[in-house]
Amino acid sequence: MCYRPKLIQQTKLEAEARKEATIQNAEAEAQAKIIDSKAEQVKQQLLASAEANRIRVVAAADKERLQGEAMALKANPLLINKIVAEKLSDRIQVMMVPADGKFFFANDVLKSPAQQIFRQEDQGVDPPTRPQGGPGGGR
Repeated sequence: MCYRPKLIQQTKLEAEARKEATIQNAEAEAQAKIIDSKAEQVKQQLLASAEANRIRVVAAADKERLQGEAMALKANPLLINKIVAEKLSDRIQVMMVPADGKFFFANDVLKSPAQQIFRQEDQGVDPPTRPQGGPGGGR
């Protein structure tokens, strides 16, 4: 009968050891979760820092590009017309000619009919008459 109290004592000790092991495992898991969360926090801070740095680099590059464009436009204001013409459409064909037309056939081609009429009047030539009655010929 002496065997029974020893068995009870041994069972209690084993239960106490299991309880202690379970507590130690839970504490180790909690420590691991804390370490993981701290690592995730550091990772997020590094990613945010990298994104902020990327934005700064892109902004600096954009600033330099815009300054270069501003200097080019300041030196050549007619580039604005070219930029607008380029952005119209890819199906529209645009031809850029000098504004004075000295080195191009633009003197004859690009003059408006109104300028030709004024030039003829200045030279004493009667300008061509328009048909009466508006559009459609006089009917």
